[in-house]
Amino acid sequence: MSPGTLFDGSRIVLDAMIIINFHGLLMLDKIVSWSPREIVIEKRVRKEAQYSTNGVIDLAPYIEKGLVIEEEIEGKEQEDLFYYYKNRQVGKARIHEPDAACLALAISKGYGLASNERVILEEFRSRYPGKPCFSAWDIVTKAQRLGFISEKEAGDLKVGICYL
Repeated sequence: MSPGTLFDGSRIVLDAMIIINFHGLLMLDKIVSWSPREIVIEKRVRKEAQYSTNGVIDLAPYIEKGLVIEEEIEGKEQEDLFYYYKNRQVGKARIHEPDAACLALAISKGYGLASNERVILEEFRSRYPGKPCFSAWDIVTKAQRLGFISEKEAGDLKVGICYL
Protein backbone atom coordinates (compact mmCIF):
# COMPACT_ATOMS: atom_id res chain seq x y z
CA MET A 1 0.00 0.00 0.00
CA SER A 2 1.44 3.34 -1.01
CA PRO A 3 1.29 6.35 1.32
CA GLY A 4 -1.22 9.11 0.73
CA THR A 5 -0.19 12.64 0.08
CA LEU A 6 1.90 14.68 2.44
CA PHE A 7 -0.97 16.88 3.62
CA ASP A 8 -3.80 14.34 3.32
CA GLY A 9 -5.64 16.37 0.67
CA SER A 10 -5.65 19.60 2.71
CA ARG A 11 -4.51 22.83 1.14
CA ILE A 12 -1.58 24.33 3.01
CA VAL A 13 -0.30 27.89 2.57
CA LEU A 14 3.51 27.89 2.62
CA ASP A 15 5.61 30.82 3.77
CA ALA A 16 8.80 31.83 2.00
CA MET A 17 11.18 30.21 4.51
CA ILE A 18 9.58 26.81 4.02
CA ILE A 19 10.14 27.11 0.27
CA ILE A 20 13.66 28.52 0.68
CA ASN A 21 14.66 25.84 3.20
CA PHE A 22 13.45 22.89 1.14
CA HIS A 23 14.91 24.31 -2.06
CA GLY A 24 18.25 24.81 -0.33
CA LEU A 25 18.12 21.21 0.90
CA LEU A 26 17.35 19.97 -2.64
CA MET A 27 13.96 18.74 -1.42
CA LEU A 28 11.47 21.17 -2.97
CA ASP A 29 10.77 18.89 -5.96
CA LYS A 30 10.03 16.01 -3.61
CA ILE A 31 7.83 18.06 -1.28
CA VAL A 32 5.80 19.22 -4.29
CA SER A 33 5.55 15.70 -5.72
CA TRP A 34 4.33 14.34 -2.37
CA SER A 35 1.60 17.00 -2.13
CA PRO A 36 0.13 17.70 -5.58
CA ARG A 37 -2.41 20.55 -5.53
CA GLU A 38 -2.09 20.84 -1.75
CA ILE A 39 0.55 23.60 -1.64
CA VAL A 40 -0.74 27.16 -1.91
CA ILE A 41 1.52 30.18 -2.23
CA GLU A 42 0.50 33.81 -2.09
CA LYS A 43 2.04 36.08 -4.74
CA ARG A 44 4.07 38.04 -2.17
CA VAL A 45 5.62 34.79 -0.97
CA ARG A 46 6.56 33.81 -4.51
CA LYS A 47 8.31 37.16 -4.89
CA GLU A 48 10.16 36.77 -1.57
CA ALA A 49 11.17 33.13 -2.17
CA GLN A 50 13.39 33.69 -5.19
CA TYR A 51 16.74 32.33 -3.97
CA SER A 52 18.19 29.73 -1.62
CA THR A 53 21.68 28.45 -0.93
CA ASN A 54 21.02 26.19 -3.91
CA GLY A 55 20.42 29.12 -6.31
CA VAL A 56 17.39 30.57 -8.07
CA ILE A 57 13.97 29.24 -7.06
CA ASP A 58 11.63 28.97 -10.03
CA LEU A 59 8.10 28.11 -8.91
CA ALA A 60 6.58 28.76 -12.36
CA PRO A 61 6.88 25.13 -13.61
CA TYR A 62 5.03 23.83 -10.54
CA ILE A 63 2.30 26.43 -10.96
CA GLU A 64 1.99 25.87 -14.72
CA LYS A 65 1.64 22.09 -14.20
CA GLY A 66 -1.01 22.69 -11.55
CA LEU A 67 1.06 21.09 -8.81
CA VAL A 68 1.26 24.30 -6.75
CA ILE A 69 -1.62 26.76 -6.49
CA GLU A 70 -0.81 30.46 -6.56
CA GLU A 71 -3.36 32.82 -5.04
CA GLU A 72 -3.44 36.51 -4.27
CA ILE A 73 -5.03 38.46 -1.44
CA GLU A 74 -8.30 39.86 -2.76
CA GLY A 75 -11.61 40.98 -1.41
CA LYS A 76 -12.44 42.89 1.74
CA GLU A 77 -12.18 39.99 4.21
CA GLN A 78 -8.72 38.95 3.02
CA GLU A 79 -7.48 42.53 2.75
CA ASP A 80 -8.75 43.37 6.26
CA LEU A 81 -6.95 40.32 7.68
CA PHE A 82 -3.80 41.16 5.74
CA TYR A 83 -3.70 44.75 7.03
CA TYR A 84 -4.55 43.57 10.55
CA TYR A 85 -1.42 41.40 10.57
CA LYS A 86 0.95 43.45 8.41
CA ASN A 87 3.69 44.93 10.63
CA ARG A 88 1.76 43.87 13.74
CA GLN A 89 3.94 43.54 16.82
CA VAL A 90 3.44 40.20 18.60
CA GLY A 91 5.67 39.95 21.64
CA LYS A 92 9.15 40.90 20.42
CA ALA A 93 8.46 39.88 16.82
CA ARG A 94 6.95 41.87 13.98
CA ILE A 95 4.82 40.19 11.32
CA HIS A 96 6.18 41.11 7.90
CA GLU A 97 4.15 41.51 4.72
CA PRO A 98 4.57 38.01 3.18
CA ASP A 99 3.78 36.32 6.50
CA ALA A 100 0.74 38.56 6.96
CA ALA A 101 -0.40 37.47 3.49
CA CYS A 102 0.04 33.80 4.44
CA LEU A 103 -2.01 34.23 7.60
CA ALA A 104 -4.74 36.20 5.83
CA LEU A 105 -5.02 33.66 3.01
CA ALA A 106 -4.99 30.60 5.27
CA ILE A 107 -7.49 32.05 7.74
CA SER A 108 -9.92 33.44 5.15
CA LYS A 109 -9.92 30.29 2.98
CA GLY A 110 -9.87 27.75 5.80
CA TYR A 111 -6.52 26.37 4.63
CA GLY A 112 -3.73 25.00 6.80
CA LEU A 113 -0.42 26.81 7.22
CA ALA A 114 3.28 25.94 7.04
CA SER A 115 5.78 28.45 8.41
CA ASN A 116 9.17 28.56 10.05
CA GLU A 117 8.28 31.67 12.01
CA ARG A 118 7.27 30.77 15.57
CA VAL A 119 5.11 33.86 15.97
CA ILE A 120 3.16 32.98 12.81
CA LEU A 121 2.68 29.35 13.88
CA GLU A 122 1.57 30.39 17.37
CA GLU A 123 -0.89 32.98 16.04
CA PHE A 124 -2.43 30.52 13.59
CA ARG A 125 -2.64 27.70 16.16
CA SER A 126 -4.25 30.02 18.71
CA ARG A 127 -6.93 31.12 16.25
CA TYR A 128 -7.49 27.74 14.60
CA PRO A 129 -6.35 24.94 16.91
CA GLY A 130 -7.88 22.18 14.74
CA LYS A 131 -6.41 23.29 11.42
CA PRO A 132 -3.26 21.69 9.98
CA CYS A 133 -0.21 23.74 10.97
CA PHE A 134 3.38 22.75 10.23
CA SER A 135 6.94 23.90 10.66
CA ALA A 136 9.58 22.54 8.27
CA TRP A 137 10.56 20.04 11.00
CA ASP A 138 6.92 18.90 11.19
CA ILE A 139 6.86 18.37 7.42
CA VAL A 140 10.06 16.29 7.55
CA THR A 141 8.68 14.25 10.47
CA LYS A 142 5.44 13.59 8.59
CA ALA A 143 7.32 12.65 5.40
CA GLN A 144 9.30 10.12 7.44
CA ARG A 145 6.19 8.74 9.15
CA LEU A 146 4.52 8.29 5.75
CA GLY A 147 7.59 6.45 4.41
CA PHE A 148 8.63 9.09 1.88
CA ILE A 149 12.06 9.36 3.54
CA SER A 150 14.09 7.29 5.99
CA GLU A 151 14.84 8.17 9.60
CA LYS A 152 18.43 9.03 8.62
CA GLU A 153 17.26 11.29 5.78
CA ALA A 154 14.86 13.02 8.17
CA GLY A 155 17.64 13.61 10.68
CA ASP A 156 19.97 14.96 8.01
CA LEU A 157 17.27 17.33 6.72
CA LYS A 158 16.43 18.66 10.18
CA VAL A 159 20.07 19.68 10.66
CA GLY A 160 19.78 21.98 7.63
CA ILE A 161 16.46 23.62 8.48
CA CYS A 162 16.37 27.25 9.60
CA TYR A 163 13.68 27.80 12.23
CA LEU A 164 13.06 31.26 13.65
